[in-house]
Amino acid sequence: MANIHILGAGAVGLSLAFHLSGKHQITILTRKSKKQPFYYQENALKEKIDAKVIEVSSLRPQTKIDTCMIFVKSYQLNDAFKTIQPFLSQHANLIISHNGITDLSTISKVLTSTQSLFFISTSRGALKPAYNEVKQTGIGDTFFGACNDAAKNKVSDVFDSLIAESILPSAIHHNINLLRWQKLMVNIAINPLTALEQIPNGQLLKPQYAIKVMNLLNEACLIANHLGINITLKQALNNAYTVMRQTRLNNSSMAQDIKQGRQTEIGAICGYIVNEAEKLGLNVPHNQALLKTIKQIELV
Repeated sequence: MANIHILGAGAVGLSLAFHLSGKHQITILTRKSKKQPFYYQENALKEKIDAKVIEVSSLRPQTKIDTCMIFVKSYQLNDAFKTIQPFLSQHANLIISHNGITDLSTISKVLTSTQSLFFISTSRGALKPAYNEVKQTGIGDTFFGACNDAAKNKVSDVFDSLIAESILPSAIHHNINLLRWQKLMVNIAINPLTALEQIPNGQLLKPQYAIKVMNLLNEACLIANHLGINITLKQALNNAYTVMRQTRLNNSSMAQDIKQGRQTEIGAICGYIVNEAEKLGLNVPHNQALLKTIKQIELV
């Protein structure tokens, strides 16, 4: 049994906290004091998440965290890491997850040679009907990969002891760059369109969206291939449509952000493709258009 701290009480963080709590001691770190417990609902069954809940600000200098999972928005990642970094133990495991792609070197260069950085990618569907509740809306694959040398040396041991029996189905992914790009492709296909249309993921299976999805992913594959990431359009489409089916009842995080007037992760999704295209001197008009449109909505 491990002691796992989870920073980020969003849908993914709470969903995985529930599944991990069956075999591990869980502490959920929040920014504000919340006295009510967290609950997880699957079908008609609602259960209390067996976890201690504390404010990040209440951590003491002598606190040492052996395993920390950070589940926040891509634009919140660096600040979240800065908050938790002083408390990481000498051989800590830091596990992060977010939509899109960000530069992880800002984190990896701060970690010591004995502190491990991992990335976890999941297509499990979940939404939060209330602050302290999470509802499962779909079962998908979860992949776990190493991001630095320390993590590569023990990825199998960490996966087996923390993830394998708690989060199903799950597996180790040995190519972290490919894993992050695969997640990005799914994000590109689903998040912006469901946000604009305010529809569940499964609605994108309708023929009327097929050309839009294909154009977005065709541009993403063009950039990926120029950067040495071997993903074909067929593979990207298959992955995206698989996740659409698995999470057909789920509302994407971006759709929920737009509905609630919050900042989205479009900068790390379509914005990442646009930025890389500019460096390469290539045009990606479909991703550019969605980036501009979502940004305009954020300003309203």
